[in-house]
Amino acid sequence: MIRVFTILFLFMVSLPALAQQPDNYSDYSYLWENSKEALKAKKKAEKQRLKELKKLQKSGSIPTDVTPADTTQNPAENLNVSADSTTVPQDSLQQESVTLSDSLQTQPKDSLQTQPTDSFQQEALSETEIATDSLEQSTTPEKVDGQSKGEPQEPVIETPIEEKAPEVEDLEPAVEETTEGIPLEEETIVEDPSAEEETPIKPKEKKKVAPMGDFRSGLPNSSPSQVNAGLTFTQIDGQNYVGMILNPEFSIGKVGVGLNVPILYGLDDQKVRTDIFEDGVGAARLITYLRYGVQKRDPVYFRVGQLDGISIGFGGLVNNYTNSTSLEKRKLGLHLDFNWRGLGGIEAMYSDFDPASQNLLVIRPYARPLATTGIPIIRTFEIGATFASDKDQTSIASTDSTSTSYALTEDGISAFGIDAGFTVWKIPFIQVDAFFTYSKLSLLKGGLSDSLSVLAQTDDRLILRNYADGSGWSYGMNFRLNFIADLFHTDIRIERLSYSQHFIPQFFDFNYELNKDTRIFSTVGAEKKSGIYGSLTGHILQKVRLGGSLLIPDNVSETAPAVIQLNATVDRLANKFSIHALYLKGGLADLSDAFKLDERSIAKVRFAYHMNNWLVVGTDYYWAFTPTADGSIEATEYVSPYIGVSIQF
Repeated sequence: MIRVFTILFLFMVSLPALAQQPDNYSDYSYLWENSKEALKAKKKAEKQRLKELKKLQKSGSIPTDVTPADTTQNPAENLNVSADSTTVPQDSLQQESVTLSDSLQTQPKDSLQTQPTDSFQQEALSETEIATDSLEQSTTPEKVDGQSKGEPQEPVIETPIEEKAPEVEDLEPAVEETTEGIPLEEETIVEDPSAEEETPIKPKEKKKVAPMGDFRSGLPNSSPSQVNAGLTFTQIDGQNYVGMILNPEFSIGKVGVGLNVPILYGLDDQKVRTDIFEDGVGAARLITYLRYGVQKRDPVYFRVGQLDGISIGFGGLVNNYTNSTSLEKRKLGLHLDFNWRGLGGIEAMYSDFDPASQNLLVIRPYARPLATTGIPIIRTFEIGATFASDKDQTSIASTDSTSTSYALTEDGISAFGIDAGFTVWKIPFIQVDAFFTYSKLSLLKGGLSDSLSVLAQTDDRLILRNYADGSGWSYGMNFRLNFIADLFHTDIRIERLSYSQHFIPQFFDFNYELNKDTRIFSTVGAEKKSGIYGSLTGHILQKVRLGGSLLIPDNVSETAPAVIQLNATVDRLANKFSIHALYLKGGLADLSDAFKLDERSIAKVRFAYHMNNWLVVGTDYYWAFTPTADGSIEATEYVSPYIGVSIQF
């Protein structure tokens, strides 16, 4: 038991000593501490401490008789005792002296040579010498602390409490800069030469959002290059065909190329079908399109080949125009837009390069005269003038090997329009544009004038006798919305129309190419009307693209018909389904007939099921028209199931 008590006693006695020993391994902050930030904090703390020390010394709170570094080694020699006071403790002053001397001694040699002498050190040395002399002179042989006069006084030395001096790496030397003897208030910290230079922290830049651009350029389309080819069976004009259709599309930078190469073998006549290469542009029909740039986004844009959904300017005269209404007899047209430094340019379209005829030509020069002003709304102002002309005399082969020509365009027709628009509001996610259009038709040329003369002999209606060129105007706005990094992108257009007799709004649209004579003659009975045109297009994640438009007069009738257009594209939804559909119908006197297929309709549908990344099965459906011997048109229906490959790269 005595041993046990002895061990416990020794353990309890040793506890205070153990508690005072620092544990160098108990602090794990070095694992996450930023060395640069820690060094910076230490420098700041030392700089603040030196400032406070200097203020205290100037105010007299701390004696200025700080002993220099070389005289503080023997405390007995530095002991100063006055006649009226007791022994002054030297531990605090000595600690401050040691700290100051250590910080001064750790200063690099080069920096001491290049900087002026420390004024604080000189002041401390001079005041110390003066205080020492005054104390020595005031010392008398009177009795001090019980000792008689003249007796040597034994100094009372208090052992100072040893404190660990700051390490050199913790305390960076500070040198007070002076300019022509005038001390500066701010002290410069001399950094350790071995320390790495801190990288300046740059302000965080805001992420730039790409502008949405002109709404007339259409929605962004990032279709990849792909090759589609399939074996098919179809029936055309009562004849059965089998074969292969190749549809490659390549997109490299601003250049895009699309081809349509049908190779069909007739089971009835046992011949390869070559009707696609006859008349017109012939073998050039194999080119679906050749494109460079994007309209209204690139300074140079053009597209050669099949034209779909073309608008010129703000769509007063030409809107939703399609140059090809036949599956095989596709036309090779041109659409271009050249823009010079955003100050102006020219937009043009030519419907068909058939050398036998002068087809529809539209030219629109435009200018942005205030683009250089820099004013947000004013600089977007655009004004343009549209000129259109058509002298089409193309002979089109029909199913019974006869042909017909356009009678009312033989002497040519023309049209003129002006338009203007500007951006009302534009932020990264919303853009609002406003526009105005005015259009006038000039159709009363040889063909139409002769027809009206013949009709006037049997019909007494004044509308036939008092025919004059019609005109119309419109104003509207377009709202473009883009949500969450192009997750949902849509254009909403609303337009108010007002037009006179013998005028049809957006005269050159897809109906114009169905039968030009019918379209021109329909202006004879057109009444003065007002109406609304609206359109909505959008896409979701570039996978689902939907759109549609409706031109509807205030009172729909045969003399004021409505026009409807719908389109949908689904690209590999769930990596399995693809749908491409387009539906157009005009001349609607009754909205209940909007989805009834007849001679006023165009319908194209392709459905595909992707069995894997390259194998696909599907069906093509096409409702189109061909002219007949009596000059009318006849609807033709195509159904072509196929199996083949579809590869994207």
